[in-house]
Amino acid sequence: MKKLEKLDIKGLKAVLHYESEKFIVCCHGLYSNKDSKKYIELAEMANRKGISCIRFDFRGCGESKGKFDDKIESRLNDLIKVVDFIYDKFDAKISLFGSSFGGMVAILYASLYTEYDIPLVTISTPFIKHVKECSKILIIHGIDDELVSVEEAKLLYKNAKEPKRLLFFKADHSFSNDNVRKKALEEAVKWLYSFLME
Repeated sequence: MKKLEKLDIKGLKAVLHYESEKFIVCCHGLYSNKDSKKYIELAEMANRKGISCIRFDFRGCGESKGKFDDKIESRLNDLIKVVDFIYDKFDAKISLFGSSFGGMVAILYASLYTEYDIPLVTISTPFIKHVKECSKILIIHGIDDELVSVEEAKLLYKNAKEPKRLLFFKADHSFSNDNVRKKALEEAVKWLYSFLME
């Protein structure tokens, strides 16, 4: 297995940063893509901790084929393809990292596959009722988020199961400040590492 490998998973373009059988799967936001700074930095941090990371473009985004689709069910189907690919290829332990709309997709996946007991981190993510089925969740939010209110983050936290954690940063929706983003991503990796290494 190459350390860094470009993949095509049923038309979805992905980059695998391979380090071990422990994985973080990155779900980008509605109009974002896998090559956003956030996911590249997260992958590098994860690798330094001995964790593999896969970042991919949802259909119609970035380099992935197909028509752009803003329905959560379509994005969930894409995530299922990527996770199934990992389970097929590796004796893997999976975690999820989702930003904004991608966080909603991550929550939905974790709520539907509770038997896998998937740890996850959401960042700048709107409230989604399926969080009631989720545990091992870290919710990260910027207090200056111009798109998603901090109240949404509080609702996610209130409705999630233990163990759970809520962290606020002085950040906008996209965590565009380099230093703040780095601190937030370090917390994300630390959280997922604690469960992946159990």
